[in-house]
Amino acid sequence: MSGLVIAVVSGGVDSISYLAQWLVKGYDAHVLTFNYGQKGVKEVSITKYLVDEINRLGIGGKVLEFKVIDLSFMRDLWRGLQLTDESVSISLDYEPTLVVPVRNVVLLTIATAYAYTVGAEYVIYGAHYDDVEPRVDTGEPKYPDCSPECIEALQTALRICHFRGSRRVEIWSPSREGLKKYENLRRGYGVLGKLIYSTWSCYLSGTYHCGRCESCLNRHKAFIQAGIPDCTVYESYPKLTPEDDYVRVGDGYISRKCLECSI
Repeated sequence: MSGLVIAVVSGGVDSISYLAQWLVKGYDAHVLTFNYGQKGVKEVSITKYLVDEINRLGIGGKVLEFKVIDLSFMRDLWRGLQLTDESVSISLDYEPTLVVPVRNVVLLTIATAYAYTVGAEYVIYGAHYDDVEPRVDTGEPKYPDCSPECIEALQTALRICHFRGSRRVEIWSPSREGLKKYENLRRGYGVLGKLIYSTWSCYLSGTYHCGRCESCLNRHKAFIQAGIPDCTVYESYPKLTPEDDYVRVGDGYISRKCLECSI
């Protein structure tokens, strides 16, 4: 296959793994990463590093262009949220305040506008099937802007809002393919190998992954479910099972399996 995709990439395991799957199929990509005022803005520099390393791997397609989109002013609009408001602390478990309202709609709209101008047929991002797991209290998706219903409606709207002869852009994600987080991770690891450990999932911007926030816990859980040693260095190791053993490395902690396997 060949063609061009616009990839919305955060530097985490989800979007990087999905990008790798499209590159290995032969698609070239223009990568967009966003500073939307998030506490975990470290992901922006991580994305740049990963893009450079992926191009060095020569896995098929190439990242032809990398752009950082500055939406940091949105911090003043997305108020009272864990990811953008410094007065709101990061919780250990899922809470609705973790959700940045219609964030994906904003980012994907920008990406689609870019796709129309450069002739790309696909826009991709890293939402996976676990993101649309129903909330216990309401039955709604935990992250509504990751749901297939949301993205199908957005795709339709973005086609209607452009000339008929150009209405060809499709929005794809692991969620649309029915992939859970660990399944998407396993595919990404199959392409990227050890580079997957350089991704950044934490909601904060510390030296190491905090190991306490929902995103760190989901990351660690996905490695376990995928049957891949989690060689992420955590500030506080997220022990999820009795067999989940770890050792101290410098100021952080890492799975003992990584040392035993010399990963």
